[in-house]
Amino acid sequence: MSLIAAALVFLAQDRGPEILERHCTECHNAKTHKGDLDVTTRAALLASGALSPGKARDSKLWRSASHLDEPHMPPRRPKLSAADLQDLARWIDTDAPYARTLTVPAAAAPEPWAFRPLRPGSLASLDRGSPVDRRRLLRRVTFDLTGLPPTPEEIDTFLRDESPGAYEKVVDRLLASPRYGERWARHWLDVARYSDSCGYESDFDRKSAWPYRDAVIRAFNEDLPFDTFLKFQLAGDQLDREHPLSLPLTGFATCGPEVETTPTDSARNKEKYRMDELDDIVSTMGQAFLGLTVGCARCHDHKYDPISSKEYYQLVAAFAPTRAVELPLDPAERRLREWVESRRETEREARLAAIPIPEIEKVVLRAPRSPNHALSVQLYNRFGEKLTVSDVQLRATLSEAERKTWDELSAAAKGGAANVLALVEGAPRKTWRLARGDVDEKQEEVTPSGFRVLEGRPDRDWSRPRVALGEWMTDVEKGAGRLVARVAVNRLWQHHFGHGLVGTPNDFGAQGEAPTDPELLDGLARALIDNGWRLKPLQRRIVLSARYQSARRPVRLEAEAVRDAVLAVSGRLNPTMYGPATRIRIPADAIATRSKNEYPKNVVDGPEQWRRSVYVFLKRSVRVPFFEVYDAPAASASCGRRSCTTVAPQALLLLNDPFIRDAAKEFARRAGGVDAAFRLALGRPPSSQELEAARRLDLVDLCHVLFTLNEFVYVD
Repeated sequence: MSLIAAALVFLAQDRGPEILERHCTECHNAKTHKGDLDVTTRAALLASGALSPGKARDSKLWRSASHLDEPHMPPRRPKLSAADLQDLARWIDTDAPYARTLTVPAAAAPEPWAFRPLRPGSLASLDRGSPVDRRRLLRRVTFDLTGLPPTPEEIDTFLRDESPGAYEKVVDRLLASPRYGERWARHWLDVARYSDSCGYESDFDRKSAWPYRDAVIRAFNEDLPFDTFLKFQLAGDQLDREHPLSLPLTGFATCGPEVETTPTDSARNKEKYRMDELDDIVSTMGQAFLGLTVGCARCHDHKYDPISSKEYYQLVAAFAPTRAVELPLDPAERRLREWVESRRETEREARLAAIPIPEIEKVVLRAPRSPNHALSVQLYNRFGEKLTVSDVQLRATLSEAERKTWDELSAAAKGGAANVLALVEGAPRKTWRLARGDVDEKQEEVTPSGFRVLEGRPDRDWSRPRVALGEWMTDVEKGAGRLVARVAVNRLWQHHFGHGLVGTPNDFGAQGEAPTDPELLDGLARALIDNGWRLKPLQRRIVLSARYQSARRPVRLEAEAVRDAVLAVSGRLNPTMYGPATRIRIPADAIATRSKNEYPKNVVDGPEQWRRSVYVFLKRSVRVPFFEVYDAPAASASCGRRSCTTVAPQALLLLNDPFIRDAAKEFARRAGGVDAAFRLALGRPPSSQELEAARRLDLVDLCHVLFTLNEFVYVD
C-alpha cells in the first residue's frame, strides 16, 4: 500500500465514526434505536446486522446511506456527499474500528417522559380544595364507585351522621359493595374491546365469552392486584390454573373481532387472518397496559415512538403459538375433559388415518363440521359417524389403570360446568418480521422480547413467552412496570374526575398529551406499586381527598349508568350477578343485519331484561340504540376514553323510548307522591316552585319528566 493510500485509510478510521455522529446517532442510539439500530458502539452496530466488517457494499448501513437500498438514510435529508460515502466505505472495509463510544447530539430528542424512571412524586395536591355540600358529594361518590344513585335512606343516614368518620364509612361501604365490581369492570371492558359476538359479516355469537366479563367483575370486587390482573390476562393458562380467575381472564386475548374461516380457505388467507388476529391482540395489549399505539409498528418502525417493527413482531411471537379454545370453568371438570379428550382425539386421528381419502379432505374432517361449507357437510355425512368416538368405545381402548384414573377424575368433577373461551398454548410457531405487514414479505425470524427503550433485556428468560411478557410488563426496575403503573392510575383518575391527568389514556407516546401534573401522576403510580398494585386503597385515598370532595365540572353519566339509574329509581333493577348475557328489547329496524345468529325480535321486557347493563348482550352488528346514542363504544377496538356528546337524539330517546315510559309508570307506583319522586330520582326534595309545577302534572308524567332532566343524567 502506498503512503498516500495508507494515510487515506488512517483518516477514514476517524472519519467513519465522525460521519455517524453527524448523521446517525441522533436517531440510532441506545435509547431511541430507531429501526432497531444503535451505532454508538461497534458491538451494538454488529448486533443490528447492519454492518458487514470489511465489506462496505454488503453492509446495510452503507447501502442505505448510498440510497441503493431502502430505507434511504438519513431520512428526509439530503443524501451524504460523495466524499462522506467514500470515507464511510473505507472505514467499513478496514473492519470498522471504534476508538470510543460515539456521542449523541445534545439537541437530540430527550427520552419520552412516559419511559423515564418514576420520580418520588407527591400526593400533596390531593389535599387542596374546598368541599361541596354533603348531599352532592354522596351522589358523586356513589355513582363513581357503584354506577348507581344513592337511595333516600342512604342520603338521610349520611346527612344525620355528623361524626368525623361519616364520609369514610360511606366510602368503605361502597368499595365493599358487589356493585363496585360491576361499575369498574364496565370501564375495563371498554379498554378490552369486549363483545358477545365475533363481529364482521357473519358475527357469530360467542356463547362462552361472558366468563371473561364475570372474571373482570370478580377481580375488581376482590381487589386482585393489578399486576396479577395483567399477568392472568396474558398467560393465566400457564400460571395458577387452580385460581378461579386465571383461565377466564385470558379472554382478554379472545374477545376481539374475528373473521370466520372455512376448512378450504387457502393457506395464505388463513395466515393473513391469523396475522390480523395477532395484530388485534398485540395492539390492544399495547394500548390497554402500556398506553402505546404499538400496532403502528406492524408495517414499519413507529414514526413517533421508539418502537421498531422488529420489536412489534417480537410481541407477536409471544402469542403466535396460542389458540382460543372452549374449556370448562370448573378446574376439576377441566382436568377431566382435557384428560379424556386428548385420548379421544388420538383414537379419532387413528380412525381418520385409516380412511382412504386425499389429505385435503382429512384436513376438512379435522376441523369442526361447517354447515355452510358444502365439502364439510358432504364429508361429515359420509364419515362423521365412523369418526365419532363414544365414551364406551374410548374406554374399550384404555388400560385398566387409565379407566381407574378416568373414574377418579369423574368423581371429582361437578358436571354441567359452563365453558369459557380461553387462550392456551399450542404448537411452537416461527415468527418473522413482515415488510409492510405483508405475510408474503417475510424478513428475518424473530423471537419474543420486550422493547429496548423499556429495558427489554435479552438475558430475561423467554422460554415461556407470555409468562415472561407479563413479568417484563410489571417489572418496575428492569421492565415496563413504571409505564404500566402510570397508565393504570391515569385510568382511575379519569373515571373519578372526568378527565385523565394524561388526556389520551391509550396513548402515552409522542402523539399523545403530556401529563398536566407529572409529579402527581408519578406519586399515584408509586403509591399503587407500594401498596402491592392494589387499586382499592388508592381509590380510597383519591375519593377521601380534599381535591375529590371539592367542586368540579358536571360529568354526564355513561349510557349504562343512565339505564341502570332508571331501573334503580323505578324499583325494577334486578340485582342478579354473573352468568350468560341477557338480550334486551331492541327495535326491529336496528336488527336488520346479515349476521349468522340473528338477534331476537320478540324480546318481552321482564326481570331478566332488568339486570344491570354490564350483563346486556353486546352484538357487534346490532348496536343497542340506548347505548349508542349515549356514546357507548362499538367494541371494534380498545376504547380508553368515550366520547361525550350532547345531541338531540339523547333527549328524544328519553322522551319516546318505551323502556323509559314503562319505567316511569313503575316509578310512579313506587313513589306514590311528588316529594318521594324527587328524592328517589334526584336525591333531594323539590323546591317550592317545582312542587307547585309538579302538582299540575299526572304523577307518571312527572316521573317521566324527572328521567329527562340534566340533573338526572349528570353528576354535579
